[in-house]
Amino acid sequence: MTQTATSVGPANQHARRIPLPTGHREPMKVNVFNFITGATCQLLPLFPYDDAGAMVPCGAVFTGDPKDSEFGHFFHYNTVQEVAVTFGANNGMLQSGQIFVTQQLHGVNSFLRDTTDPEAFILMTITQHQSEDGDQNEAILFRCQKCHEELLRHEYNATPKGVDGYDPSQWGGSMTDEVPMFTTIWGTNKAAVDYDDESVRTCPKCGHLNAPHPHHKAGWQRYLNQVRAAESAKRALRSAAQSATESTAV
Repeated sequence: MTQTATSVGPANQHARRIPLPTGHREPMKVNVFNFITGATCQLLPLFPYDDAGAMVPCGAVFTGDPKDSEFGHFFHYNTVQEVAVTFGANNGMLQSGQIFVTQQLHGVNSFLRDTTDPEAFILMTITQHQSEDGDQNEAILFRCQKCHEELLRHEYNATPKGVDGYDPSQWGGSMTDEVPMFTTIWGTNKAAVDYDDESVRTCPKCGHLNAPHPHHKAGWQRYLNQVRAAESAKRALRSAAQSATESTAV
């Protein structure tokens, strides 16, 4: 009996296929519960990839403290999507396992119901999808805690590396830097530092003097310092290797 060919099988050239890995980003995995124990700051990227088109999951953890219960409050605007996942919570406004997409302009605080409760905590990730082409812009806004008047708006260019408009000179970096600086952290810290000025924190509408943002809770300046130190260390090591190679060749 003669068999007839059918369209069933691997010969279908029109089937959609996932492209092979390019090697651009090495696959990595992180246990978020272990990762967060050594995090230097809030919103710390879990992986060293934040260039064009990257998915950037960032870790954050908040715990109640009767002696140090102020977390501050501000608003973040982003032209790209952010997805929040709550990996565990107690006495928080978010539930364990809760997943949601933030609005482009959204409030940022501890999300704890009682910030003085030492048993209260939230451990979460916020994943940002970096722009693949075109500008990416973000802004940090501080508002009066009494009447909600806008006190400060810091807009910054968050266009990722690999897209025209990427500007590492904002934080004193260069196009050849190898250790990534997450622009969102740099921009948020810049706004918080500017907000330290008492004249900025004094509401022009109601006269209320707002409290400064608790930098020690966020740790953003520590992150900036350590990124810069890591980049300098990498350059120093390359320089030492080059000198050693040249001296051996002689």
